[in-house]
Formats: sequence, C-alpha cells, structure tokens
Amino acid sequence: MLTRFRVDNFRSLLNTEFIPAGINLLIGPNNAGKTNLSSALRFLALTSEHTLDVAMLMTVGERWNLTNFNVPSNHDIELETDCTLTHEEQPLRFSYRLKLRARKGDVGDSQSLAVVEEVLKVSGGRFKETPLLQNQDGQTKMLHEEGYAQNRPKSPMCVQAKVGTEATMLSQLYELENNPRAILFRRYLRSWAYYNFSPDVLRLPDVARDAACLLSNGANLSRALFALHNEKPRIEKRLIEIARVLEPRLDLFSFSAPDPEHVHLFVEDKAEHRQSARGISDGTLRFIAMAYVILMAEQSVNGTGSAPLIIIEEPENGLYVGHMKSLIERVDTNGKTGQFIFTSHSPYFIDLFDNNLAGIHVIKPGPSSSVLVKPDIEKLKHLLDEMPLGEMHFREMLA
Repeated sequence: MLTRFRVDNFRSLLNTEFIPAGINLLIGPNNAGKTNLSSALRFLALTSEHTLDVAMLMTVGERWNLTNFNVPSNHDIELETDCTLTHEEQPLRFSYRLKLRARKGDVGDSQSLAVVEEVLKVSGGRFKETPLLQNQDGQTKMLHEEGYAQNRPKSPMCVQAKVGTEATMLSQLYELENNPRAILFRRYLRSWAYYNFSPDVLRLPDVARDAACLLSNGANLSRALFALHNEKPRIEKRLIEIARVLEPRLDLFSFSAPDPEHVHLFVEDKAEHRQSARGISDGTLRFIAMAYVILMAEQSVNGTGSAPLIIIEEPENGLYVGHMKSLIERVDTNGKTGQFIFTSHSPYFIDLFDNNLAGIHVIKPGPSSSVLVKPDIEKLKHLLDEMPLGEMHFREMLA
C-alpha cells in the first residue's frame, strides 16, 4: 500500500507531498493540478515497464512541457514513493527515489529524459534501509538479496553493471530468485492503473491484442468482458449483479467475435431482448467499466497479496450519484482490496466522502506551482453539522 508520494518539477507540481489513505478524493478548481498529480503517479508506474520517453508520451501525450515553467532548466525531476508490501508473510517497507534530467530533444522544444539517480531500499527482518538497487548515471549496483538475508558471507553481495540512462534500472531487471523483493516492488508499481473513461471508446469493438485488460481510456472493454465471460464466469456473475443497481433487468452479457480483431458486446434481459454497446447509455457503460475495475482490483489482491493503486478521473460523469454510492461503498476504506484515488468537481460525489474525511485532498493553484492541502479533519466534522462537504467545497471552506 502506498503511504507517501513526493514529486518535484513535474508540470505544475513543485516539491509536492501526497499522503494517501485507503480511498482518496482529489478536489480543486480547473487547472489546479489534480490531473498533474494523477499523471505523476501514472508516469512513475510506467517507468517500471517502459523507457522514460515512452512513459512520458503515454502519460501526457507529448514530449515537451513536462517540467515546471518557473524553475531553471537544470532543475531535475524527482519522484519518491514509500509503500508497505508483504513478502512471504512478512511486511516490508520500501522507499524508492528516482531523479531524472530533462534534456533538449531532437525536435524543436521537445524534451528527452535520462536517469540521474535511482535508489530502492527495503526495511523488514534483517533489512534495515538496505539498498536493493542503486543507479547513478547508469552505473548500477544490485544486492544479492537472498545471500544477504541468509547472511552468507562467501556469496557475492552485489552485482555491478553499466546500463543506459534512457530507462530505469527497475524496468530492466530479470526476474531471478536472488532479487524477489525488488521484483515484488516492481510488480506493485506495474499494478498501478489510471482511468479516464470515454464512452465513445468504451463502445468500440476493436481488440487491443497486446493488452488483455481495460486500457486507460476504456478501450478494450468488450475484450476484457469477453475474457471474463470465458475464463472467470463467477466474477462476471458478480459484475452483472452490481450492474443491476443501474439496469435492474440485466440478465447476461453476450458477445459476437467475428474475427480476432473485434469483439461486439451485447446486454440481454431474461426475455432475451438484446442491446448492443451502441445502444447502451454513456453512464451505464462507465458504471460497468468502473465495477469491472473494482472487481479486478479485488482479484489482484487475492492473486499477489498486495493491493493495487487505482486512479479514476471524474467517475461521476454521466452517472446519477446515487448509483455511484453503491460503487464507492464496495471499496474498502483501508485499501485492502485496492487503494483508490478519485478526482471530482461534483458536490454530490464529494458528499459521499463524509465518512472518509482522511482521504480528502484539496489542490489549489499557486503563483508558481500547485498547492496540495490536507483539510483539518476535526474542523470538517464540526462543519458537517451545518452543511454537507459539497457545499463546503463550493464555498471554498475545505482548505
């Protein structure tokens, strides 16, 4: 579970520290930095699997304007994260620090990124803030974890190598028996997911063959549900039961797969009335997609022992907030079935967090950077006797 995230010099964010709860809500005016904080988290996760430049393109869609306008060009990007994971039933505390340099790219004002410094440390058992990975300008050192854990003095404790700076050392690790903790941390980062659903994309039957699950904009929904239908029918049944809050007559999903590149989704009632994804409302599609994400997060915990981090932008769009309440109530507030971060402008969605005040975070625009503020929980409890959270947000009383 993520316990701390710090980012410096990433778009509007300068030296910003985020302390998440199990379920979180980022609120603030437009252009304050909510999406930038979400993107910084997403970017860090993507660097564990892709080169830095690919991660940048996947996150912000361009190769410029990644750094803050108000700092010198030699000011590095810094990302830090602390989390707690379990290895062989033992809780471990990980800290990861990544420093990147933005260099002039090969086209116009574009930027290209390079690793300046990278350190992964672990604590727990024999490990006391022990560096597992160290990377200084591509000169790397990796601890032989099992030899260290078993105190085998004759075993080589570290392996050193020279690697390129266009990708993190973490992304280039082989999954070997001698580095299970570093691999555990990498798998955790790779479990982080970001979603900003587009109904038009959710309707598409096109199959993303290199991705078995739902993509960040909602693409591949038909294929993801088709896989659920064939491989995990009991989870599909639970998904249908959840979706009946919105569509009481829903009885089953059915599919047409005319070729390997397309899967067409249909919903049917007990009378066998059939409706294609084209005829399903925007809100229903978004609801089904979010219910799928929540259920798959639970399955991920059951399979790996660590809860993924899930970011969903403005989940209430096109949905009656009463239906959103049933989804939010499925999320464990302690983060045990997935740690969630939502962004929202809706006062009615904000009202759903009156029992989760520890997860409210307000982002405000500042003169040179965004400002992340944690509201005073005791003050909020007192104010709740007079007005709901959404009204407090409208009156700018939360921070």
